[in-house]
Amino acid sequence: MAALKSFSVGGVGAQPSLDDIVRVAQGQSVQLDAVGAERIKRESPAPKHFKAEEFSCTDGDDSVVIPLRSHHVRAILASKLLTLMNGKSGVRLQVCEFIVQLLNLGVTPKINAALASDFSVLQLLADAFHGSGLAVSGEPLSSSLEAAACPPPGLSSTERAILQSSASATAGVSSLTVQGAKRLISMTTAVTALSIEAVGAPINAFDATLVERQGFKSAVAVADELRTLLEGSKRVGTLKGKPMAHFALVPQRLGAVHEAISVAYQAVRSEVQSAALPVKEGEDGAAPSSTSSSAPSPVLSPALLELGRSLLNLAKGCVARAEIVLKDVSFDKTGVVEKVEKRLDSAQKMVQKYGSQLLACSVEEESPCFGCAMAADAALLAAVDALALEAAAAVAVLRLLEGPPAPPVEPSSSLPEQSEVAAAESSVAAAAAKKKKGGGASSAGMALGKGTSVVRAWIEGVAASAVHASSTTIAKDDISTEAAAPTLPVAKTMPGGDGAGVVMFTCAWEGCCTALNPVGPASAKLLEEVKAVVEANQARRMPKIAKGARDFLPHQMAIREAAFSSITSVFKRHGAVSIDTPVFELRETLTGKYGEDSKLIYDLADQGGEILSLRYDLTVPFARYVAVNGVVNIKRYHIGKVYRRDQPQMTRGRYREFFQCDFDVAGSYANMVADAEVLKVLVEILSDLKLGVFEVKLNHRGILDAMLEISGVPPQKFRAICSAIDKLDKEPWEAVRNEMVAEKGLPVHVTDKIGEMVVLRLQSTHPLSQHAGSAAAWSDLRTLFEFLDAMGALGPIVFDLSLARGLDYYTGVIYEAVLQGGDVGSIAAGGRYDKLVGMFSGKDVPAVGVSIGIERVFAIMERQAEERSKALNAEGGSGGAGAVIRATETQVLVASIGNGMQDIAAKSEEAVPYEGLVEYLSSKLLQTLSLLSVTSALASASLQETATPAV
Repeated sequence: MAALKSFSVGGVGAQPSLDDIVRVAQGQSVQLDAVGAERIKRESPAPKHFKAEEFSCTDGDDSVVIPLRSHHVRAILASKLLTLMNGKSGVRLQVCEFIVQLLNLGVTPKINAALASDFSVLQLLADAFHGSGLAVSGEPLSSSLEAAACPPPGLSSTERAILQSSASATAGVSSLTVQGAKRLISMTTAVTALSIEAVGAPINAFDATLVERQGFKSAVAVADELRTLLEGSKRVGTLKGKPMAHFALVPQRLGAVHEAISVAYQAVRSEVQSAALPVKEGEDGAAPSSTSSSAPSPVLSPALLELGRSLLNLAKGCVARAEIVLKDVSFDKTGVVEKVEKRLDSAQKMVQKYGSQLLACSVEEESPCFGCAMAADAALLAAVDALALEAAAAVAVLRLLEGPPAPPVEPSSSLPEQSEVAAAESSVAAAAAKKKKGGGASSAGMALGKGTSVVRAWIEGVAASAVHASSTTIAKDDISTEAAAPTLPVAKTMPGGDGAGVVMFTCAWEGCCTALNPVGPASAKLLEEVKAVVEANQARRMPKIAKGARDFLPHQMAIREAAFSSITSVFKRHGAVSIDTPVFELRETLTGKYGEDSKLIYDLADQGGEILSLRYDLTVPFARYVAVNGVVNIKRYHIGKVYRRDQPQMTRGRYREFFQCDFDVAGSYANMVADAEVLKVLVEILSDLKLGVFEVKLNHRGILDAMLEISGVPPQKFRAICSAIDKLDKEPWEAVRNEMVAEKGLPVHVTDKIGEMVVLRLQSTHPLSQHAGSAAAWSDLRTLFEFLDAMGALGPIVFDLSLARGLDYYTGVIYEAVLQGGDVGSIAAGGRYDKLVGMFSGKDVPAVGVSIGIERVFAIMERQAEERSKALNAEGGSGGAGAVIRATETQVLVASIGNGMQDIAAKSEEAVPYEGLVEYLSSKLLQTLSLLSVTSALASASLQETATPAV
């Protein structure tokens, strides 16, 4: 493998990544960018002004019990070098060059791993610039530097203060931990898939529909990878009985680790990409407090501790699955399990220790950030040990189930009868094994998944190599090692409890511990192979559209264009103007506007530093548009796509990506005039589309709130209960009642009182109409009905108390249109929202609007067009215009056989009256068709001559 190119540090606009730190820690050389080095030199003081600090050089303290590993120290050096080269601290170029020499010459200072703060670690690192201390090799650092011809540059007191500031030590160690954790997740998924096959556990819980329903994005990704690795396996689902939570909940548990890694990654990346600053007066040489300019981010320590806890939970899951896999193996494996659990306990105590210190840390004290980083690193190492235990257990049990590979049989001419006996014995043994294992093994081996077979081969090769390396401690007669391929040796008496089995399993586990080190070189091969399998499997899959989305075919586009044209014409008739807004908004723009439906908002993984979300509807972006642009009065329409992370129901027109057609009136108008016009627009649109008999249910938030108050609902539960009531058009009253009682915590008698009201369609004499809180609402409705009657739009309007509209921003009249006898739900909805614009600008702007659920309209129009087409075909007629779905609008086809298309096209322009509705057909196709026609005619004539009798 070719050596890695040197990593350039300090380039203009460079944004170093955590992977850069990992590569340098693993031995990659570094070099200073020429432009960056020149800038550092220019900003540093002149040599004649340099004044070295007073420092007494020592050979260091040899009492350090637990030194940092060399790759950790290299990561810290790399992190410190990045901050110095990215900043304007004023340090000399020699300081940066000395760090480069330490990295490239392999001279690593010895640092105590038990230190808690960055200041303490960087203080020892600063001593190394005077040649003080020890090297990791154990000899004095000054001797190592002398042998490498690398004289220490010394430091000024200001340079020492700069070196000791920031969280470079934490950033360096955490870079290894975070990137290691990301790789460990992929290996854990692969090993878990192998354990599932070893046990024969079912994988129904990994079904995409079930996992997606929980709305946990990371869990969906894990479940998808598990299904990919296990594709084609005959072992899954062979275990009968109740599903085991340790396997069924793997996507959720690994998904939680994914989330913790993501948070820690963001915090660590900020520190890696930070820049060193000049030391402020009063901070020279002092440990930084949490309020210091050089203090680490306050989210860094908690993020690392949470990562440590998540990795410990991952490790516990690995141990639990390993014990399940090994439960039917009778040899004593408790020694290995105890070692793993001991390391887990030690890491957990470390996480708890620094968690307690962080809680007790005051604002004036330095955070134990480096200790938190080391705790997370200890958790990662414990997780590797636990994963190695699960991996060794899985391959050992699979090898026991399958048995050792059959040795190659070489023909022997001298003893043919012995060969025949051996072959017979082998056949009997194979048949017995197959009968005993229920057909799970065969001469060709067990049918594992396409991905797990690769994982098994790699892990078994690692484990077998470790066992063979120490096979001198095992009696040769107890092991079958006849296979040519690298397979795990199987003791002939296993499961049987003898010492050979224990030694073999321990060696296999130790080999897996080394190979599965996520920041080591060996694990990279496994990750590459798993990635190749996943990508190859994805390439083999038939492409499919995302759940909740749809493709529009040409004839469907024709229907959509017809619907848009009809709707837009109504909007324009009422004087509306068109606007457009971005398909994504700042997350803060959308949150808090949709009540319980806020959980259905799609968030974006933005790289620009902003937290973004896809728009949930067109109303909130419109309110933001009015506030940002200072609009006073506007009558607008907007047709665009919106996105909701809902459970799609394609047959009922419910999608995750769909169009909305909105009509809104914002600004001050006479009371209920705008409301009446919006409803008039709605009635006109539904009438023009000819979808069928419809009604527009209408209610008022003031009346709804009065109903809830009369029923005894606490005010803080109004919106939650409204959300439940809003489901009455989709669910029976009993289901809604159960939700109010069981989930919303409403007393039974209060719920029943609500039920008595919502099932009624009120008359003006109902007691609710006399409630003081609803007086203004009743007055508004009377005015609204008068306007609607005058406009000729009152006919389909129906007052309905069961209409609640679960969105938080409605303040007045609310309405919803439904088809009578239809099964597609509401096809339009809207209401008044006088306070929404004020949420953005601080000044309320009255507004009212309606939104057409165009996807459901499409579904109805498609069904109607199909019915007309079927009826036309049944009658055998040509039908009138619009009877048949046509994707094209052309009326004339101009075709030519052979050459001369130009002349025909020119003549058609003069002769054809259908301006612009002409289609031209390819001459090559017509030549082929003509040739086939002539050939067919000649063949027919020949047959007729042959059939004619001779005279």
